[in-house]
Amino acid sequence: MTAEAVATPAAAPPAGLNARAASWAVGAVVVVTVVVLLVCLVPALRHWMILPVTVCGVLVAPDVIDWARKRLDVFDPQAVVALMGMHFFFLAPILHVVMDYWPRYEPPADDWFVALGRMAAVNVAGLLVYRAVLARPDPRPRISLDRVARGRVLLVGSLVLLAGFAAFVAFTAKFGGIGGYVDYMTSADRDLTGYGITVVASSSFPFVAFMMALVLWPDVFRRARWLLVLLLLAFVAIQLLAGGLRGSRAGVIWPLLIAIGMCHLLVAPVRRRVLLGSLVAILGFMYVYGFYKSVGRDAIDIFTGMRTVDELSTETGRDLPVLLLGDLGRADIQALTLERVHADTAQLRYGATYLGDIAALLPGELVVGIPDKVHAGTDMLYGTGSYDAGNRSSRVYGLTGEAMLNFGVVGAVVAFLPFAWLVRWSRACHRRAQGPDGSLGLRVLAAVLPMALVVMLTSDLDNVIWFLANHVAVVVAVVLLARRR
Repeated sequence: MTAEAVATPAAAPPAGLNARAASWAVGAVVVVTVVVLLVCLVPALRHWMILPVTVCGVLVAPDVIDWARKRLDVFDPQAVVALMGMHFFFLAPILHVVMDYWPRYEPPADDWFVALGRMAAVNVAGLLVYRAVLARPDPRPRISLDRVARGRVLLVGSLVLLAGFAAFVAFTAKFGGIGGYVDYMTSADRDLTGYGITVVASSSFPFVAFMMALVLWPDVFRRARWLLVLLLLAFVAIQLLAGGLRGSRAGVIWPLLIAIGMCHLLVAPVRRRVLLGSLVAILGFMYVYGFYKSVGRDAIDIFTGMRTVDELSTETGRDLPVLLLGDLGRADIQALTLERVHADTAQLRYGATYLGDIAALLPGELVVGIPDKVHAGTDMLYGTGSYDAGNRSSRVYGLTGEAMLNFGVVGAVVAFLPFAWLVRWSRACHRRAQGPDGSLGLRVLAAVLPMALVVMLTSDLDNVIWFLANHVAVVVAVVLLARRR
């Protein structure tokens, strides 16, 4: 069997006008019903801010309904973005009010309700741009990657695997072994400047091994699904060792989600309930791992019974609202950024933070004097001159938040334009990968795209660059080097 002859789920049929209209109608009814019930139960929500937040939910909901009705594939990029967007644009602002949760360390907004409402109105404008772009027909992706051979994947992948494993062994040995490595990575004064390439290489080898197994033996895993489950569990364990111990949840979560997507496209379709169950498990992991990030190896005390989750939550300040609204949401910080920009108390950077994000890839001596996001964000949150006075804020602002730091409200709306184009292009790649002309290389690449889009929506450019370097570059490198001449 050739590398291209692997089973993939059938592409979703084209959406009919009546069926799509039904998804819009059902989505609107569900969103409005939820809002009405919450307004009746929570008096604090009886504020005008709920109106633009509701419109955001209505604009995102049709894709979620299509996903639930199986009109969009489980890992269709447009559907994955919608699932995240429903929380990001609709649920998160409401949960801030319901849970009465606001940033703990930044100067507060003059009126959080007004700030959330204004930000929701900006999101409405951006989502209308997003909808207009997605309404256009899919482009024809010029990328095909139809000459990737299994034998060359084995050769190239083995070389990358060995190099990554050697980098991991050398990296941990530098800190005196696993124990010293964990202590340093969870310390407050850790500094990984100059280790970027080493970190990327040392955390990539488990993912390369997993990808090679799926490419080389898809029929084996298709016939024995329990072997695929064992492979996933082994992959998570090794990835936790290689990427998670350095205090990075993203070093485990993103590779796992991409790995599940590869199982879907290279071996057998993943059911929706399996994906939802995996997401629940990932949320539990994020919650517990937050303790490890705060207290290091002492987080093991939860499992030994020496301390309870409530005790560590009180000690570290990490609780469910922090997970749902701090880690998985940006509604508060974006609303605060908009207020500062609207009041002319924040100096617009006109692209300087993006330049700083890119410059972060360069050696330290080459980036002296280049302004970055930390500088801009600190002065925006605490007042001009705060950065020079020694304050530091490392908040993540998201796609629209960083755009506002640079170009104000107009930038926040315009940022949806390239993002929507990327979603449409990724959607076309995903559907082509599922079709009869979907090559092995395209299927591997398509598994990465949905998670890359989620990172683009929720993170800043420096986070996007780090994601691409960690989880996309190695896939692209193996695929391109494994092509037949």
